[in-house]
Amino acid sequence: MTEREEQANDVLQAIAKEIKEKLPENMGFALLAYEFGNIEDRRMMYVSNSNREDVLKAMLEFVDKNLNNPKIFGKDV
Repeated sequence: MTEREEQANDVLQAIAKEIKEKLPENMGFALLAYEFGNIEDRRMMYVSNSNREDVLKAMLEFVDKNLNNPKIFGKDV
C-alpha cells in the first residue's frame, strides 16, 4: 500500500466509525474512495460495516437501478 493509500485508509476508517455510530441499528453502509481520472493502477478503496457479499449485493442493486432509472437515487455531493 502506498503512503497516499495508507493516508486514505486512515481517513476512511475514522469516517466509518462515525457513520456506524450515527446510523440506526442494523443498517449497513459502504463508503467508496477512488482517484479521479485515468490513472494507471488506480485502486478503489472501500470501508464497510458489512460482509463483502452483502456489499456486493447492494452495489449490484445500486448499479442496476441507476442503469435502468438514473433519477432513482439522490444527488451527488
